[in-house]
Amino acid sequence: MRRTDREETLLTYATEKSIETGEIPLEEGWEKLRENGICVLVDILQGNASDRRPFGNKGYVSLYTISYRMCSNAGLYDHSKALYDRTKDEIEHVLQHYVVPELNKNKYADEGNAILNKFSHHWENHKVFVKWMQQLFRHLDNGYIANSSISTITSVGLKLFFDIVFVQFKAEVRESLLNAIDTERDGINIDQDLLRSCVEVFPVMGLSSKCTTLKTVQSALNTQPDLSVYESDLEISLLKRTSDYYARKSRVWLEDQTTPEYLTRAEMALKAERNRVKRYLHPSTQSKLLCACEQELLQKYKGPLINHDQSGLRSLLAEDRNEDLRRMFNLFRRLADGLSPMALMTKKFVQSEGNKLLQERRDLIHSLKSKGRKLSSNDPDLIDQLMTLHSKMSRLVLELFDNEAQFQRALREAFQEVMNADTTSDDSNVELLVVHTDRILSGKLKLDEEEVENRLEHCIQLFQFVSDKDLYAELYRERLAKRLLSKKYTSIHAEKSMIVKMKTQQGAPFTTKLEGMVNDFTVGKDIDQTWTAHLNKLRAANLLANRTRMDFSVQVLTQGFWPSQKQRDLQLSHEMRDAKSAFNTWYTERHSHRVLSWVYILGDVVVKGNFGGRSYDMTMTTFQAMALLAFACKKEAVAFPEICEHMQIDEPTGKRVLHSLACGKYKLLDKTGHHRTINCKTDLFESNAIFYSKLKRFKVQMSMLDGDFKRKVNVEIQQQRGFGIDATIVRILKSRKRLAHQELVGEVIHQIQNFAPESRLIRQRVEGLIEREYLKRDDVNPKYYIYLP
Repeated sequence: MRRTDREETLLTYATEKSIETGEIPLEEGWEKLRENGICVLVDILQGNASDRRPFGNKGYVSLYTISYRMCSNAGLYDHSKALYDRTKDEIEHVLQHYVVPELNKNKYADEGNAILNKFSHHWENHKVFVKWMQQLFRHLDNGYIANSSISTITSVGLKLFFDIVFVQFKAEVRESLLNAIDTERDGINIDQDLLRSCVEVFPVMGLSSKCTTLKTVQSALNTQPDLSVYESDLEISLLKRTSDYYARKSRVWLEDQTTPEYLTRAEMALKAERNRVKRYLHPSTQSKLLCACEQELLQKYKGPLINHDQSGLRSLLAEDRNEDLRRMFNLFRRLADGLSPMALMTKKFVQSEGNKLLQERRDLIHSLKSKGRKLSSNDPDLIDQLMTLHSKMSRLVLELFDNEAQFQRALREAFQEVMNADTTSDDSNVELLVVHTDRILSGKLKLDEEEVENRLEHCIQLFQFVSDKDLYAELYRERLAKRLLSKKYTSIHAEKSMIVKMKTQQGAPFTTKLEGMVNDFTVGKDIDQTWTAHLNKLRAANLLANRTRMDFSVQVLTQGFWPSQKQRDLQLSHEMRDAKSAFNTWYTERHSHRVLSWVYILGDVVVKGNFGGRSYDMTMTTFQAMALLAFACKKEAVAFPEICEHMQIDEPTGKRVLHSLACGKYKLLDKTGHHRTINCKTDLFESNAIFYSKLKRFKVQMSMLDGDFKRKVNVEIQQQRGFGIDATIVRILKSRKRLAHQELVGEVIHQIQNFAPESRLIRQRVEGLIEREYLKRDDVNPKYYIYLP
């Protein structure tokens, strides 16, 4: 019978029964429902009907009216329970007689996806079947089922599928699913919609096996699922199969491919697994699935991959393989401790590269030494190379490693080792860094303002790795003094900028003296301008002797800020004595509470001289100028002792002064004896009448009068460190009152930031403080110290 004819007959029956308002007998009504509803639906789902639409509007309304009338006749027999039971039996009958036999036929089929195809087909049909059964008997859900607290028709239908079909065939479905997934992993296309349909069953079965209130099939699919069945019957096996698969693959990849190639494969595999979850697995599986992959692909082989001799992390860093480095970082950051070996290798690489640069300098020093030459500390190559290395690695850590803390720490520790490993005992990295900074600030490098700022930033970045920061500060102070007093500096702004950077890094006390020096120099300009104006006023009023006609400028320095200088006597010329006396008088009137002490060695004098009819402007120290002026009115040769007596200087000072004038680049004096050394007893000196230079203006250099500058600085540093340790020990014990030796040593090392104190030195300073009664040993336990107020 055609659907339209069937529905017309059914509508006529339902209408008549409604008009009669009589009871619809159970068997009669059920026969109508079964023959015109359930059987039609089954035929269509089994493919035995040409019409794919089970009911039209008339048919559905008629069937629903009949089922509703059978359960709602007032005062008559209610067939709700019978309809409920028969509906359940009908669903079970369909599963047992149509679904199970067909699945059994395909259970051991040779075709790989046969069981999946049939299982998916019957699951989709079952969803449709249960949907329509719920629609036909919806009034049962709203009345009888709700009042009886029993399972809804949808819950019953899904639970029957679980009990009859799923439990019986889940092992075969699971195995076929896992085989299909492995097939896809091997690069063979599969029907993803088929897999998604089959996988969908597992979470729904977990829900339907426990939930009895599901209204519709769609609500079951949309409800938060119960994953117990999914996890126990599919996910556990999936994760095990995944681990086995990638365990095999990883061994093959590791043998045949380089680290970058292996990691590319691993990255592609992880991406494929994420897509796999997105396409047909439950989202909750993603983290577990990726974890299983990471364990087999990365965790097991992170050591061999990172440390590979030819293509590991060291090679990637050396060859600037940024893309591969980023990939390695992104992959190993997924592991709980995946970045630690990467950070360690990065640290070793930086140490190796830094030590290589140090060794190259050692080799150069040794090579020059074998030739009787010496490498100057002004050589910028090492510091430039270290800056380049640090810039490269800092940029790499920032851009490729996301500035991750482990890599920052690795970079810091590596550079601390390199910067504190001097090439030789006489070639300190601290000194080289100071000299490099001096080259920038003194204008020896032709840089614009922005470039100066960038270079200084690089300097301060290396400075932060130096342990002996107090030594750096002292050497920097010496260089700063020379720049300011000789007026060879790029700009005061650049000087202040560098001091601010150090202050930011180390705190205000670290830069107190440096700031004081710059302030002295700035204020000194005003003082000198005021003094010059005063001097010109005196000259205009003829209040000065004729001999005080030279330009005489003075830089006033605050003692304590500037590097200490040994006081040396010097007999000044009459002109300079008069100028000095005039300044003393003027300055004392303005600042009666201040005492002036003149440091001649820091002064510069421009001497105008004529040699062979050619005029020169010669810049030199005050000592050199006084020695040269001694020969101005002497035509005969003068002995060394006579010169020293005339200048009122000692023999060592006289040797250095005369050596610079008679044996240096500009030989302004002629001498007897060896041309490169001074003999204090026999050498005679006279003005060099035939002196000639292409330059009309030049500076006559002289070696330092204080002798070994490094030794002097080291002595001062050791003394300052002793005072610093003493102050720190007293401060700690004053606060803690009583402290064990090891705890005290640890606190001192922690609090002192400008250098790394040795335990031996701390012990010595403790003993000294005990002797001076600042503290004492505990009478009960000598390992403890007690502060003495």
